[in-house]
Amino acid sequence: MGMLEARVRILTNNSETPILSPQQVVSCSQYSQGCDGGFPYLIGKYAQDFGIVDESCFPYVGKDSPCGVPQNCRRIYTADYYYIGGFYGGCSEMAMMMDLVKNGPMGVALEVYPDFMHYKEGIYHHTGLGDSYNPFELTNHAVLLVGYGRCHMTGEKYWIVKNSWGANWGEDGFFRIRRGSDECAIESIAVAAKPIPKL
Repeated sequence: MGMLEARVRILTNNSETPILSPQQVVSCSQYSQGCDGGFPYLIGKYAQDFGIVDESCFPYVGKDSPCGVPQNCRRIYTADYYYIGGFYGGCSEMAMMMDLVKNGPMGVALEVYPDFMHYKEGIYHHTGLGDSYNPFELTNHAVLLVGYGRCHMTGEKYWIVKNSWGANWGEDGFFRIRRGSDECAIESIAVAAKPIPKL
């Protein structure tokens, strides 16, 4: 959702500022598993096929509920949805950076370990993660990639990511995570979509 909201803002020079309905995806999408989760790539497909309404039109209730979207709601559609890198397993740090600069925030997934729950600040890395590459890496948490940088003191590269656990967690709801080493599989399955704004 955050990716589509941000990309609509970019495409319209911030004249369109939608807050889209996650409840619609939970309750209505046959491409996901309700509150049990789903695959970020398929949110782009759902938005292309059915469109996503504003949060005010179908408010979040935090549980599986019947699909009851009023017919007169405005919908945002996507013209395209795609894996960063062109295919599943084709993702890379450079492809992510290029699409981020060109098109805006994107959906990424990572494997959450217990130490991540207690993250407060700094550049996160999980100390027990192996170095072997696997294009079908395990991920269990979807987040929004919004930027990247490099520590001015150590030179360590990082991604800037928006989490969904509220502003009291991490760095005002965001976290930084090591960039360039596929930390916690964050560089394994980035996805994006091209929304069609209501101009």
